[in-house]
Amino acid sequence: MESTRKKQLDRMFNPRGLAFFGGIASPGTFGNLIALSQIRYGYDGNLYPISPKGGEIGGHKIFKSLDEVQGPIDLACISVPAKAVPEVLQDCLDHGVNGVQVHSSGFAETGKAEGIDLQKQIVHIARQGLRIVGPNCFGLHSPKGRITVLPGSDFNKEPGPVALISQSGGVATDFGYAGQSAGIRLSKVISFGNGCDVDAVELMEFMGADPDTQYIAAYLEGIQNGGRFLETVKQASKTKPVVIWKAGLTPLGKRAAQSHTGSLAGGRAIWEGVLAQAGATSVQGLDEAVDALTAHYYLKKPGPRIAVVGGGGAIGVFSCDLASQWGLDLPHFSDTTRRNLRQHFPTPGNSMANPLDTGSPVVPVETMQASIREIILNEPIDVVVVILLMRPLELEVRTFMEMAGMDAPLPGIYLEQLLDNLSEIKQETGKDIAVVMENRAGQKEEIDVEVTMRRMRDLYQSHGFPVFSSAKRALRGISHAAARVWFLKRSVG
Repeated sequence: MESTRKKQLDRMFNPRGLAFFGGIASPGTFGNLIALSQIRYGYDGNLYPISPKGGEIGGHKIFKSLDEVQGPIDLACISVPAKAVPEVLQDCLDHGVNGVQVHSSGFAETGKAEGIDLQKQIVHIARQGLRIVGPNCFGLHSPKGRITVLPGSDFNKEPGPVALISQSGGVATDFGYAGQSAGIRLSKVISFGNGCDVDAVELMEFMGADPDTQYIAAYLEGIQNGGRFLETVKQASKTKPVVIWKAGLTPLGKRAAQSHTGSLAGGRAIWEGVLAQAGATSVQGLDEAVDALTAHYYLKKPGPRIAVVGGGGAIGVFSCDLASQWGLDLPHFSDTTRRNLRQHFPTPGNSMANPLDTGSPVVPVETMQASIREIILNEPIDVVVVILLMRPLELEVRTFMEMAGMDAPLPGIYLEQLLDNLSEIKQETGKDIAVVMENRAGQKEEIDVEVTMRRMRDLYQSHGFPVFSSAKRALRGISHAAARVWFLKRSVG
């Protein structure tokens, strides 16, 4: 990437000054909400709301024009009607603004001559040196730069290593919240919409070289320069996991993509094949993207050999089917391991095979610890998947104990004790352990189980354990992480 253009993008993600155009003083308008989101998120640079009406917003003066602004503006947020965008862009260019994000829609995505012509006009302005993200986008999020997209005023403010490149503003914001739930911290998120100037190719190259980014995710509907993009992905994936959700891969999807961002999309088989050759992880849907990133993010030595502990017989059988489907292996435990495990489960109703069916979803913490340690120390396993069923652990145990006249345990106490044991095993062996917290307590009067599950999820994540909501999502994520390890080994070989 040409150094001047890269510096301009850097400034946009870390702006010294922010300007806003479009309905700033009118409550509920897009421009008003954008400005308030930045204020609430805690942007600590200079704010320059611009409106001929003047006034104030959130305690900040509204300037009547850029002529009143003294300091540098590295990013301007534009939410005026489409027809007015070229004039505002020219004003920004004339006043030395570094870059802008155009939230307004009504351009090439409409498929109409007027919108296409308007987009050509802003491309012409961009070529004179003004960097443009959009139009038809939510823009940039950067914890380090203290800026965020419109609905992201409560995104995590702590910078992390995961970046997202997205043509969709909705996916960008959903990813921000889903990442928080998964314990994944973000470096940068960008919704670039129609990509008339800053496009997917440039952003992939930028994130590939960005020292703050160690993992790259992307939601894409169409690529204008497919060959160059794939070469950029190939270079980035040599040092960073790249997870790509390529949408618009069916006839109906292509039609929707064209009307959403004006993008052209190719066939599914072609895209999945070329992305795999480039070393990227190909996913479909936000959940799968987050699962893949969770596994990449937490697992240090992911591999295809897994052991499943707990969850019951049916979940174990289903896990075997999923493992076979996704290229994972559940090796048979040795006779010695099975004999040793049997010492912890002397009664009938369980299985000492892999998966390890504990018979009951609630077994003593010491038994779980001893079983997992036995498997890790004596079996050629890459990842142990521990399945915890929240309803039995938190609701049924409490109910039975109360029926028996016993004091019910405090919410989450079992999981807290198990966490201590799993942390000890992980530190002792260096092996990867993934956790499934599956909650089937779906009645309104069972909401406390969900609250406990989320609290425990966050606690486990803070101790370095990936937490998935189902065995399916756990195995899918692990399969993607293991596939990357295999790809890197093959590339070196």
